Amino acid sequence: INIDNRESYSGSGRKLGEWFLQDHHNDLLELLRAKAPMGIEKKLTDGKNAVQHSTLFKLPTEILDMVVAELRGDDALFNFAITCKAIFVIAERHLVKFYEELFPSWRDCRIICIGDSMGDEDELPAGILTESEREKQISCYSTLVETVKNDRFEQLKHFQSDTGSAALWKKRAWGPHGYTSMAPDATFWADIWMLGGLHQHAEQVSTTSQVDREVLCNVSKREYVRDLALYDPEIPQCVTLAHALITLICWSRSADYALAYNIQAVRDMKRGRWAGDRFRIETEDALADLKRQGEDWTDITEEVGVVLRHLVKNNRHDWGGESDED
Repeated sequence: INIDNRESYSGSGRKLGEWFLQDHHNDLLELLRAKAPMGIEKKLTDGKNAVQHSTLFKLPTEILDMVVAELRGDDALFNFAITCKAIFVIAERHLVKFYEELFPSWRDCRIICIGDSMGDEDELPAGILTESEREKQISCYSTLVETVKNDRFEQLKHFQSDTGSAALWKKRAWGPHGYTSMAPDATFWADIWMLGGLHQHAEQVSTTSQVDREVLCNVSKREYVRDLALYDPEIPQCVTLAHALITLICWSRSADYALAYNIQAVRDMKRGRWAGDRFRIETEDALADLKRQGEDWTDITEEVGVVLRHLVKNNRHDWGGESDED
């Protein structure tokens, strides 16, 4: 759960072991990375622009901007924005604002993986709630869950189905008189490309390149985990920094995770010491800049690596191997 944004992450309602090693969880990492600017206006305005003869374009740009600003609902704004390049250039800043409000970043937000076995008498980690939240009597699992607005990725999936390439194909295939077998033309594929660029912004496309070494930073405790912890022959490539994060933010009454692990060999995960803290993904260069600013940071990479190696070794069946429990 993202306490600040009141959003949940897919996987809620199931035991940890039922989803922990079943996916790379890169979508969670994307939410914690620095987001790149929308940056598609130049691509859309490259090449020729069709001359627009509609009387709409006799209006000054300032008036058209006011028209766009008054549009209500994502369908109206989105469909008007992709009418043509001239309209898109005017509507772009409104789209950026719309996406940022609909799909806010999770960087520096309080995040906790909380077990549904928690009862009203079980309190959240000390110090993670603001004074206003405490005044609203948000103090335990049930009162926190009641404030969650939506599942982030279910919301994104529905948004894409309503406004993405599938929706565009449906509009193309179903004309006013029913189904048409008209083949897609260059304009159709250009629209598909435009939709892809817009949805990338909604999906938090990051500034991090594939060659950058990444670091999971706990900005509350000034601790970090380097992704080098994952470059280990005992850890499969499907394990990411997201798995490292999840092992540190669990908060539950029960240790029944549907995961095989030896509590004597690794720390008990049911009271994660990072639960409810604030996080971000940075490059190693960015972390070095933070250190040069005089901030003291502690590297806990090896500690987390021990936990991940133990979990992978004892739950190999979850990623296609044979478990070797110890």
